[in-house]
Amino acid sequence: MYIKNLKMRDIKNMKDLALDYGIFNTEALMLVFPKKSFPDGVTRVFKYINIQEFPDLMDRKKFTVVTLNQLEEYLAIRSLVIPDTLVYINGSLVGFSLPLIPEHKNVGKMLNSNIPFEEKRDYLKQIGDIIEKVQSVKDEKYRLQFGDLNEYNFIMNRKGTIKAVDLDSSYLGVGEPSDMVYYLLRNPYIRHIPDKYPTTIRLNIIPNDDTDLFCYNMMILKALSGEDFSPKSREVFDAYIDYLRTLDIPSEYIESLEVLYSNKPNLNPRESLMGISSSTAQKMDYSVFQKKK
Repeated sequence: MYIKNLKMRDIKNMKDLALDYGIFNTEALMLVFPKKSFPDGVTRVFKYINIQEFPDLMDRKKFTVVTLNQLEEYLAIRSLVIPDTLVYINGSLVGFSLPLIPEHKNVGKMLNSNIPFEEKRDYLKQIGDIIEKVQSVKDEKYRLQFGDLNEYNFIMNRKGTIKAVDLDSSYLGVGEPSDMVYYLLRNPYIRHIPDKYPTTIRLNIIPNDDTDLFCYNMMILKALSGEDFSPKSREVFDAYIDYLRTLDIPSEYIESLEVLYSNKPNLNPRESLMGISSSTAQKMDYSVFQKKK
């Protein structure tokens, strides 16, 4: 692991990371270190975080990054782009750097576009594979949870391989977790299942395997139906599941949705996705469902 000590003029001389149009990071500036900034010759992205006024949050991020760099089983998962550098200015931690994935594309943008269904299915399957690899690690002390899991935290390299980024925001079971705003915070129902989706005294949701799989299932629903179901009423959610039962969809996929609001463990439907055909996927569109009601 590296430590970089910079001055403000160093940051001003860095170039912005080229992001897909419409993709931005509200928490940080994404910059690129000049070539040959590191002994290994790897080009790295600098995540310059704009929350230094919240030392507790920066301390948690530092703990997460440093600890992940000590956990061999997670380091061995090549689809995790783990930050490997602490960056300081005048003795204060200001962010992290991670290897640059050249010519990458943001998966969230692609999933929520009109790309062919087969491509969406492949991307969603790859994300599910990453989640499965992470959840199969049996570390006795630390367990990596993505936390605020959403499709925009995944990128695709030029070979078409999906990788997980933004891992400084993940959770290793230590300290107060951050609010998870994308799929969990807006959902009015999961707090009524505290054994499965526990909260802290401050009512922040504690990340676990079930919360990550909840987010993954909502991600799939959004990509395939074109609608975000996380804030919708249970009545609408249940009606949509009943509609899916009338289609040629694997029962395993239906089950992964049925258990989300039960006390049963959540499921990873990555394999069952492959049993959904392009013609069936067209009928899963939310507008088609509404016309059938």
